[in-house]
Amino acid sequence: MSPTCLALLLSLATACTLPGSPVTLRVSPPPRADLCVQYEQRAPLCVSGLVNWRA
Repeated sequence: MSPTCLALLLSLATACTLPGSPVTLRVSPPPRADLCVQYEQRAPLCVSGLVNWRA
């Protein structure tokens, strides 16, 4: 992950597209905090979905 993208995420940015990559990271703030990764136009893969799927 590029340092610029990481800095944006850490400063509570809601979305960041990695330079030169089809990957987008999205952060949802509390109270429904979540982290999602989306590749191109495919459905995003979110941490909350993984937790619910494994439970």
